[in-house]
Amino acid sequence: MSNTPSVKTVLILAANPTDTSRLRLDQEVREIEEGLKRAPKGGNFRVVQKWAVRSRDFYRAILEHKPQIVHFCGHGAGVDGIVLEDDTGQPTFVDQAALSKLFKLFAVKGVECVVLNACYSKEQAEAISQYIKYVIGMNQAIGDKAAITFAVAFYDALGAGEAVDFAFNLGCSQLVGLKEDQTPVLKTTSIRPADIQFEAGDIPPNPYLGLSAFGPKHELDEQDIETLRELLQLSGRAAVDRRKALCIEIGINSGDLSAIFMLSENDFAVELIDLLHRRKLESSIYRLCKKLVSDFQHGAYHSKLEVIMIKISP
Repeated sequence: MSNTPSVKTVLILAANPTDTSRLRLDQEVREIEEGLKRAPKGGNFRVVQKWAVRSRDFYRAILEHKPQIVHFCGHGAGVDGIVLEDDTGQPTFVDQAALSKLFKLFAVKGVECVVLNACYSKEQAEAISQYIKYVIGMNQAIGDKAAITFAVAFYDALGAGEAVDFAFNLGCSQLVGLKEDQTPVLKTTSIRPADIQFEAGDIPPNPYLGLSAFGPKHELDEQDIETLRELLQLSGRAAVDRRKALCIEIGINSGDLSAIFMLSENDFAVELIDLLHRRKLESSIYRLCKKLVSDFQHGAYHSKLEVIMIKISP
């Protein structure tokens, strides 16, 4: 980061929408603030918080506060993006293309570092790092405790006057005991803001749409479908004696499925998911996901289900 004597603004953007797992974002933000207050050079930083962030809040906050550091804490979903809130508090995606275009604009406005303290945010970090000097993301799911621990150590180091790369390494070192020290990734670029070239399409035709103006609508892909097939079978809900109850629970007529009711569990799972997807019965898929989330309450399966639910949330 540049060695200017002026106070640097850390803009913290937090989102934990309804129907996503609860995160200790309040603890993360509180400990970042308290650490900077105690730090030898903490007076060189000003922390601004924005909560329940929607897509338009995201860029409005950057416009208003002109931060040097943008810190996002919440949920991430790999190539599908980070998860913000809509006007009703439901989850909505902002994908890597939208984030890349957004930070391309703000790279020439003084943003020097972006921290994406969210699961599976490496893809977004790589996209943003084309234009922003320092970008931190996570290459897999990261536990709540690890996310907080990393953030606290990172800002403690910055508050002591250390450089971003040192602060990053210190943060990683504190995750060794949690076996998550390989999860954070630091992406850097040597491009100067003055060298960034803008093209048609970098600025969306309707900025009032918020970040959604920068990217496409999300739909289920083949990987999502395969995940649902696999988890339906693993959950045991594809067993012959549970199929009728499953149909009732997800809101479909079991009579419509008579042709596949006597298939093996694997074949039933494949045929049911394909049928729901083919008929675009997203409300039934959503209900099924909620059932499966109760079966897989932790780990990668849980994260994958949350991503699918966010894509098709009503």
